[in-house]
Amino acid sequence: MRTYKVLIHPQREVKAVKTGFAWLAIPFVTLMPIFPIWFLYRGLWKIFFAYILAILILASIDFEIYGYLGFFNFSSANGLQIIIAIVEMVILLLPAFKGNEWTSLNLISKGYKVSFSVQAASKSEVLKLADNKKIDYDMIE
Repeated sequence: MRTYKVLIHPQREVKAVKTGFAWLAIPFVTLMPIFPIWFLYRGLWKIFFAYILAILILASIDFEIYGYLGFFNFSSANGLQIIIAIVEMVILLLPAFKGNEWTSLNLISKGYKVSFSVQAASKSEVLKLADNKKIDYDMIE
């Protein structure tokens, strides 16, 4: 069972966002760092552009340190190279840890309100449950 936040909007459809780790962010972000479509699918445009900018900056730093065909060598790495490698790993894995939270915050900024949280097996089950409940948008704080 997974925990989902149910978000409602007065004119738009009900949304359900899983809480916790965003498993789908790993293959779409870490395996394709130049084209992170996961951000675009979730509507996270600001984070998408910030992510692209960070990737370009880190790629230029890598180019300056390792050269055109250079690679990271653990046996001869200095402190700066290890720090840069750690920063790159954190930036590539951050969407998996924070992606669902970013999605919820993005929907809240668009006028959605968190109605309730529920444990369910799938997102479709959560949306069916939300359709069955009569939720008044104005009553949510």
